[in-house]
Amino acid sequence: MKKWIIIITVLIITSILIVKLGGSSTNGYNLETYKVDNGWGYTIFVKNKVFIKQDIIPGISDKKPFATQKDAVIVGELIIEKLKNKKIPSISYKELQINGVIL
Repeated sequence: MKKWIIIITVLIITSILIVKLGGSSTNGYNLETYKVDNGWGYTIFVKNKVFIKQDIIPGISDKKPFATQKDAVIVGELIIEKLKNKKIPSISYKELQINGVIL
């Protein structure tokens, strides 16, 4: 019995981490992160179709990937919020700084 409780707990925690870090869904929008050569990128899907694929950090002059998966999730979620609010899906340098994205 104890063994099954541990297995179920591990499965629940793993599922939460996959949704939180690997992909999330909000009102028809899906966010998935992926590994690139020197960091991370993200893809936003709208109704299961690729809408934005971002391999580099937007809003800066350097063409470099996100340093962490967490940073890719933060920016991807910001973009989704803008899309849901019918705003232009762009990110400024200041927004990156405010949200603690490693530059």
